[in-house]
Amino acid sequence: MSVSSSASCATSFRQHVTRADGRLVDLLQRRAHIAYCFSGCCCGKTERGHAPVPAATFKDEWVRRNLRKVVHLTRAACLGPCELANVASLMFDGHATWFHSVNSAAEVRVIFDYVEMMLAADRFLAPPAHLSHLTFNFYDWDARAQVLAPDLTQS
Repeated sequence: MSVSSSASCATSFRQHVTRADGRLVDLLQRRAHIAYCFSGCCCGKTERGHAPVPAATFKDEWVRRNLRKVVHLTRAACLGPCELANVASLMFDGHATWFHSVNSAAEVRVIFDYVEMMLAADRFLAPPAHLSHLTFNFYDWDARAQVLAPDLTQS
């Protein structure tokens, strides 16, 4: 399922930003951002019993699918939480989706398939069932919203 970046980014959005040195920069805004742990305290540390990080596959899929102008890719140090190891995060249209135990090239490809599925739909979609076993919510935003939301059913 390959969506070309020209099809998935029919409308490019740009922002003019003035840097601290006064230079005006025409910034191409991205639709999504994938970051994956690579050199932190646990991810890929085979000597500590963790699987190697399939780092080459992240970059290979990003390049092969021509997503450079649509999805930003970051090879990071520690994203946390360390107890889950080989973690990746995806921000798409303001929604965060986190993945743990991303230990194989096949799992990386499924994450990129998911990104292309959302690009084709032109909106955020919940992770598909075949990917849900790798997802978790690192932030408390959803839980906090439920606890803090007023109960409008009582008068």
